[in-house]
Amino acid sequence: MGFFKRMMGGGTALDGAKLAASPLLADYAQVHLLSHFVTPQPLHSPGVRQRYSRVLPQPYDETMQRFVKEGWLVAQGDRYVTTPAAQPTVDVYAARLAAEKAAVLPKVRKALEARDTGEACDLRRQYEARFPLGEAGWTGPEPQMSHSALTRRILFMNHWLLEGMSPATVDWLKLYAAEQHLWGATWRLPAAEVPANVQAELATPGVDGVEAAYWKAYQLSLYVDNHETWQRCKGGDHVRRLEIVGPDDEYTCAVCKPLLGKEYLVARAPELPPRECTSPRGCRCRYEPVLEKIEE
Repeated sequence: MGFFKRMMGGGTALDGAKLAASPLLADYAQVHLLSHFVTPQPLHSPGVRQRYSRVLPQPYDETMQRFVKEGWLVAQGDRYVTTPAAQPTVDVYAARLAAEKAAVLPKVRKALEARDTGEACDLRRQYEARFPLGEAGWTGPEPQMSHSALTRRILFMNHWLLEGMSPATVDWLKLYAAEQHLWGATWRLPAAEVPANVQAELATPGVDGVEAAYWKAYQLSLYVDNHETWQRCKGGDHVRRLEIVGPDDEYTCAVCKPLLGKEYLVARAPELPPRECTSPRGCRCRYEPVLEKIEE
């Protein structure tokens, strides 16, 4: 009987608000999938469809057909988009996600303030595990086993990037950088969340204090990742060269521009960031391991 119900469209109409607020993964996974099509999108790749099918009450393709029958989705050529009828359901789910994010951020920050990066990383993993595909969308790649240890390095950094700053500014910047590194994402804080003394200390004629704080924190996080890449490649035998990559725009200085795209033996790679960098945003270059060809 269940088979014939699925063939006929699933029986009773779906209750969008109930699905969006449900604690059951199989329920809210349907709304998560629906929300993907708020803007016109093609169907997911076969691999992602398979991952969705593991958590949905019906396979991916059947779920999409059900959404169309419900009037929640409409096809536009080779793409699908949610309809006005689906918007209340999408809004309820969006509010739920916003509330869950607002609840977990302070917990992670508190753990980082205590320098307990292991607890902070566990909180991130628990938060992301509740998502149907195990990823939040706004966070970075799934954290590796060493992720919390790398984040911890930021909190205990002693580097020339921090020279000339007051202890209070250094402590605040380290926490800001560690939080973003822990999540694998970057975001600019509102001016009200950047202490006035930090803004005054970091501001330059071309960059205000809020923007300067963002880029200073970015530098600390990038340095830790670059240093880890260099150490890992230096200690292994599968990578012999590093390529220096990064943005090439109006903020790329004359010191960094010649480095971009060049490959170096690991032991001879120039240190990043270079002290001579004059970019108002600081050096944004990073090491990229060069995989050896089979014939080599």
